Amino acid sequence: MMRPIEVIVVGMGARAMIYAKESLTHPDMFCVVGVVDVNMDRVRAAKKLFQIPDHHCFHSVEELVSVPKFADAVINGTMDPLHVETTVPLLEHGYDVLLEKPFAVNQSEADTLLQCANETGRIVMVCHVLRYAPFYREIQKVLRSGVIGKVINIQMNEQVSYFHESVSYVRGKYASPEICGSGMLLSKCSHDLDIIAWLMSGNLPASVSSVGSVIQFHPGMAPEGAGTHCMVDCPVESDCIYSAKRLYIENPQRWANNIWHDSGIEDPTKEEKEKLLSDVGNPFSRCVYRCNLKIVDHQSVLIQFADGATGTFSMNGGASASGRNIHITGTKGEIIGTFEEECFTVHEIAPDSPGGRISRTVDVSEAQKGNAHGNGDQAIVQDFIAVLRGEQPSPCCTTLNDSMVGHKIVFLAEASRESGGKLLKYEACREK
Repeated sequence: MMRPIEVIVVGMGARAMIYAKESLTHPDMFCVVGVVDVNMDRVRAAKKLFQIPDHHCFHSVEELVSVPKFADAVINGTMDPLHVETTVPLLEHGYDVLLEKPFAVNQSEADTLLQCANETGRIVMVCHVLRYAPFYREIQKVLRSGVIGKVINIQMNEQVSYFHESVSYVRGKYASPEICGSGMLLSKCSHDLDIIAWLMSGNLPASVSSVGSVIQFHPGMAPEGAGTHCMVDCPVESDCIYSAKRLYIENPQRWANNIWHDSGIEDPTKEEKEKLLSDVGNPFSRCVYRCNLKIVDHQSVLIQFADGATGTFSMNGGASASGRNIHITGTKGEIIGTFEEECFTVHEIAPDSPGGRISRTVDVSEAQKGNAHGNGDQAIVQDFIAVLRGEQPSPCCTTLNDSMVGHKIVFLAEASRESGGKLLKYEACREK
């Protein structure tokens, strides 16, 4: 029986903790034997939860690589701009890495990481967790079966709920490239563009163009008389759908926890929440229309593939509810579905059937169980361990070259948007 894979976690934030906790459920697969984080509270929490010895607790990657290699791999959950600068020394020190997406924030960084992975021969698996969701896995199976024929067009869109939009992408740390290192398309939608690239695997893009802007979250859209901070100086706060008090205290949903976490309080009382949001220094109390948003709130991408097929993707921030939709048209039929509904419909062209087609619904609810990533977070960790053990990975497994396709689409889309929607040529990276 194989021994458990020994893993170090670098950047013990919310995402990395999800992956790390799988070791508690599957101790036969892997164990967490080290932690690196600049936040001492997180280091202490990880040390206690995973029983990590003091000499395996570090404050930086520099500290980690200054000691002899003591584990098999690293889960890197640092913030986006740190992914490449922290992963390169880990690879050079002999660690394989499960790396949170996006794996790089620009093409230059992406090329640097790919070169390092090739030179060291180490494994870098990017956390494209949606590939592992049953919804997309089953769609991929249908495509590979040939039931709907050759793909003509693939359409996807992501509706970012007004709640998530306001927390993370207007008031939060992903509102500015200067803070998070990237725009909305990379920080939020690299999942989706990777899915498009994966479903069209073997058919590389030929060109990319994109347009987008800030249409909602700017001062011109603020309600008449609105102040600068919801709970400090806004006389229309109680009527505003983006009221910080209404969204984060009176009607808290999933993303409200990010506010308290990022404010340094994990489980605040109602009084502590009101105090935090009454502080003009707290970014989550700001008027959404006066946050000087530096990223777009909606964007559309057009991709032409090498064989002439096309793909479109649209991101819309501030929607009434979160949703990921897909519509694939082939020469023999279509696939249509919504991720959150946990099912999709396959329509096959059938001239002799009533209505001219045969339809069936593929239900994945039993497997996804309402999980935000369709249990992909858990599945990708298991696949990573399988790869490290030399076992056969799932069809969802991605090499760094595979991951490069979706990221490169994003980089080109941003460059196109910044140049007024100019059509840009896609040039494939060469495998070494």
